[in-house]
Amino acid sequence: MEHATSTGPLTIAEIMTPNVVTTTADQPVEHVARELRTTGFGALPVVDDAGMLIGIVSELDILSKRGRSAGEIMTSGVITVDDTMSADQVTALMGAHGIRRVPVVRDGRLIGIVSRSDLLRLYTLARWDCDICGDYERGFLAPDRCARCGGTSFHLVQEQRTANG
Repeated sequence: MEHATSTGPLTIAEIMTPNVVTTTADQPVEHVARELRTTGFGALPVVDDAGMLIGIVSELDILSKRGRSAGEIMTSGVITVDDTMSADQVTALMGAHGIRRVPVVRDGRLIGIVSRSDLLRLYTLARWDCDICGDYERGFLAPDRCARCGGTSFHLVQEQRTANG
């Protein structure tokens, strides 16, 4: 297992999925449904010709709304995040709104997407090591105090899993 050490916050840019599979507003709902089924995704962002995010079509939109095109059934006014936001901020936002994924935008243009599983993967690979005793705690934010020695100085270690684990 390799390690990368840092003292800065865990940002969404580190874990977002770039090169997102998208759809356009004019795509037939049947095509979007097939795309969701074959990719295993729960939703597809809807973009215009310039790559600007205009909505998102989820499995629930397809099942519960009537329309012939993605544009007719998509959810507009999508909650988005900036790639400089911290993982804990995005986690709180997703929890407050009960959403499973959030598009990442820069100047309105879609640059990635973050899902709950992306955040879970980051959680399992990030730990805060106490600078005094070496004990660690997992999480997106450094703890206030070390549970073992009471120390208040920590550094972030991001584990890099190898093919074997």
